[in-house]
Amino acid sequence: MPARWRTETMSVQSLMVEACWRPMVGDVAGDFHDVIDLKDGRVAIVIGDVAGVGPDAAEKADELQAELHRLFRRTDSPSSVLSLIDDRLVRTNDELFATLACAVVDPASRCVDVASAGHPPILFANGVETRLLDAVSGPPLGIVGERHATTHPLPGDAALFLYTDGLVERRTSSLGTTLEHLVRAGRGLHGPIASAAELARRTTARLGQPMDDATVVSVRMFPHGTRRIEDVSQLGGRPRVVLRTYLNSRDLRSTRTEAAVKELALRTRETFDFSIELVDVSQPGVDTERDGVLAAPTIVRLQPAPVIRVVGSLRSVEELARALQLPLGQQDAS
Repeated sequence: MPARWRTETMSVQSLMVEACWRPMVGDVAGDFHDVIDLKDGRVAIVIGDVAGVGPDAAEKADELQAELHRLFRRTDSPSSVLSLIDDRLVRTNDELFATLACAVVDPASRCVDVASAGHPPILFANGVETRLLDAVSGPPLGIVGERHATTHPLPGDAALFLYTDGLVERRTSSLGTTLEHLVRAGRGLHGPIASAAELARRTTARLGQPMDDATVVSVRMFPHGTRRIEDVSQLGGRPRVVLRTYLNSRDLRSTRTEAAVKELALRTRETFDFSIELVDVSQPGVDTERDGVLAAPTIVRLQPAPVIRVVGSLRSVEELARALQLPLGQQDAS
């Protein structure tokens, strides 16, 4: 039985990265994703798909993910990283079969370098156009061949979406047809609504739920001049925090999450002005589509920008504060 979709969000440099994934078997998958903060201020976003499902594929995915971290300490070139993985697989006679895409984003120049080992093309959207990025896609990992990277500008309110083939492959349709559906699903996804969960929701509405492990990673750049939450607190007065929390009143995890949300508001009342809306998804007629909610509990931070979604049970106020990127001062944590 496939698991529910899960979501996690993080910010690094001036990027907001969200991952949304759905294992096909249990809680583990051959899909993997990672965000690697490079020394020169650029950020590497990687997504991969190891053949197979379940624990065996997940173990190989973990090994490959660790290898990528090591290699990005040696070089910041995505094509070189793919070549080094090829070399290692040939030397060790490893029969790993996997596809991989690397996107190295430079927030300063607003450009991205892309290298692909047999992986589906990255989706680009900025409110003006939505298209698949042209890139030289080499063979899957372990098949020796030349590795190349292409550079693309990220104009305007740009967002990138990396995904595994589980999102778009369907037995009844050609890949070309499903990719056309993906592009249509991505139209209008820019700014605060450019999220992995929203692209997953729109795509599955068109194609149906995946038949394999599926992962989507969204990468969007903060507009120039955007204030981070640490800066807002210096303006005087209390910054406003608006949370919309989707809960299932019949679920213990939702009860724990609701308690954590209320405790966070109480413990930071001297710092923030909280507005909390609780939505019980077990009640008939509840609209979950406006925020792209796929599971409960889900917390959506609507304000301050950017929008952040946190999915899953949160047992402590400290864990919730980290997930929502709200500073919990030392005096509050005691």
